Amino acid sequence: MVNILILEDEKYTREFIKKLVSESPLVDQVFATESGKEAISIAEEEVIHVALFDIELEESESLNGLDIAKNIHLINPSIKMIFVTGYAKYAIDSFSVHPYDYILKPINRKKLMEIIHELASKEMKQRQQKMIVRNRNETIFIPFDEIIFIEKHTNHIFINTADSKYIDNSTLGEIEEILPNDFLRVHKSYIVNMKKIKKILEVGNRSYQIHFIHSNKVAYMSRYKYFELKEYFIPSI
Repeated sequence: MVNILILEDEKYTREFIKKLVSESPLVDQVFATESGKEAISIAEEEVIHVALFDIELEESESLNGLDIAKNIHLINPSIKMIFVTGYAKYAIDSFSVHPYDYILKPINRKKLMEIIHELASKEMKQRQQKMIVRNRNETIFIPFDEIIFIEKHTNHIFINTADSKYIDNSTLGEIEEILPNDFLRVHKSYIVNMKKIKKILEVGNRSYQIHFIHSNKVAYMSRYKYFELKEYFIPSI
């Protein structure tokens, strides 16, 4: 779960954003303030993953939201910045702190929640070291680096390690959401751990067979994914 910082001087908008993001099951704590100085203090004292900034603050503020964002970026460059403002003219200036997104007022609820969900999912994916497999009354914890590939067969999902195979009740799409970046969906029925690949063989009809290190198991790849996987091993300059 993630912690969110909101800097917004309009009370109604601040409370609206706070209530909205708090409804996400992926959000833990929400810190909302109208003060730029307090926002900086919160970033110094708390673990913040995502920050939403209004850019134009009240005249009593010596710094605007972009200035505050620059200060917080120096404190913690890993915080994902989202600018929420009624003025598109600041879009170019905001890129100095590498914002994740830029939302114009009036706020589109769906877009904001999609961004929060996306960022929270990525943050949780980076933190998670094991895949949690639930099947009936059993819960199994499998380190990601032990998984060689995941396959869908009929109505079941199978998690393959070098020595074992586990059945999971999730969908491939749900599993794909929580996997680290070393995993790639190479076929409608296969996700592979690219670090475990030993060789790739071209078989009939321009499809490919993937072989893995320390395992006799094989996965299959569609021709459409071949160049994406090739780019992982041999990046273009």
